[in-house]
Amino acid sequence: MQDSMAEKSLTADLMSSTGTSLDSKKDIENSGIVTSYESDSEKPETYVLTEEDNKRVLRKLDLLLMPLMSATVLLQFLDKTSLNYANLLGIQADLGLHSQQYSWLGSIFYIGYLAASPIHGYFLQKVHLSRYTACNVVIWGIVLFLHAACYNYAGMVTCRLFLGILEAGITPSFILLTGRFYRRQEQVIRTSFWFSMNGWAQILGGLISYGILGQAENDSLKRWKQLFLVLGAITVFFGVVVFFFMPADPATAKFLTPRERMIAVERMREVKTGGIHKEFKMSQFWESVRDPRLYLFFFAVLSANISNGGVTNFGSQIISNFGFSKRDTALIGMSTGASECVWILAGVLIAVYTKTRVAAGVFSYVVAIIGGILMIALPASDKAGRMVGYAICFAYPVASPLLYSWLSSCVSGSTKKIVFNVVLQLGYCTGNIIGPQTYRAKDAPNYIPAKITLIAMFGVASACMIGISLVHLAENRSRERKQEFGEGEPQDVEFLDWTDKEMRSFRYPY
Repeated sequence: MQDSMAEKSLTADLMSSTGTSLDSKKDIENSGIVTSYESDSEKPETYVLTEEDNKRVLRKLDLLLMPLMSATVLLQFLDKTSLNYANLLGIQADLGLHSQQYSWLGSIFYIGYLAASPIHGYFLQKVHLSRYTACNVVIWGIVLFLHAACYNYAGMVTCRLFLGILEAGITPSFILLTGRFYRRQEQVIRTSFWFSMNGWAQILGGLISYGILGQAENDSLKRWKQLFLVLGAITVFFGVVVFFFMPADPATAKFLTPRERMIAVERMREVKTGGIHKEFKMSQFWESVRDPRLYLFFFAVLSANISNGGVTNFGSQIISNFGFSKRDTALIGMSTGASECVWILAGVLIAVYTKTRVAAGVFSYVVAIIGGILMIALPASDKAGRMVGYAICFAYPVASPLLYSWLSSCVSGSTKKIVFNVVLQLGYCTGNIIGPQTYRAKDAPNYIPAKITLIAMFGVASACMIGISLVHLAENRSRERKQEFGEGEPQDVEFLDWTDKEMRSFRYPY
């Protein structure tokens, strides 16, 4: 009873402070911006957003959300690329893999990913976001354990399929979570930060592989099985941590005080991407289908991940084919992770300086194209130069967090955001299904056709990013020319379930 009274009182305070009419009360309550208090005595007497309060709340958000999201992404990348390290540890010989079977193990993960993406999209709108994410982490950790029990190709196919199904919910979950807690310019840095853990995962994976390779071979517990057991145990433990500590939205974040929750909600007003609404709206679905950006995002992610699907599964093989031993390959392979981290930092600086995502994204693809050309053009005797080219290719991941944060800040409407997220994930996993198949056994050891495909796909991805920015430019100029500044919109339209097309005061970021 007390909770209900306090919640109603808080709603009234918010409406009073923002000038919202009583007619919008139901929409505000449905948007997820109402915070519950233990008692009326906890409710702040006044509500004034100051810069000092804003910085304090942002700091508290960063201290909890960034470590949790970053560690989860690190484990996600490490676990899904564990097959690459297991290859270095002899899994192909032990399971008797032949022909394209290893390539299919790389692709089957993303077939599961592809099948599960719409399902995750549905549940991410309907259920408690962070707990749903945590459950997926715990279960995929258990599946990773089961990799160690595989003794043939069929068993490994099953494990990789379910690993893909479970990991498919993480990236859309974190895109939504970042959009709920952070402002537009903050999203670029934060998304890039947690995405950079992919690079750190490559460094950590190389160290783990190097350490296991240094141990004596044990017939009862093969080296690659040790890898899966260690990673599985860490993942299960961390999934439990996520379940108890990761918040789902600003209004219910228990680590914030009641006043800080109000501030966290108010901070999001300028983003204009709506509150948290659980109703699936067909009108928003059809608006998404008619939006050309949906297809540009899809093909940008699809093309980039055709390249990604190959290098993440064949990375150790590519490096060893340059003429390095297995232990040297494990160590040298860490350089690609370090390269990715450095390029992401450079990309963030370019994005912040230019105030655009497209400049940094296209720059990263151009650098990756240069790296691909070096791998092909340099003679086989120049293994150091070819390795440098391969490392330079890892500038391409810079564009991914920029695309994720771009989507989070340029699409409004709960259903529309879910549709865009699902389509982005479909592009991601379709590209990663195709990618390993470009590395055909008959093209070994140099895989020239695959490397040519890599270069071409980065060019397509660049064109798509430019296309998105041009659509935004045209729409913004149209709204400015027509002097559409949101006249007649409710004062709390930022928290209502309106799309970016419906909200004429909305301006698209570049």
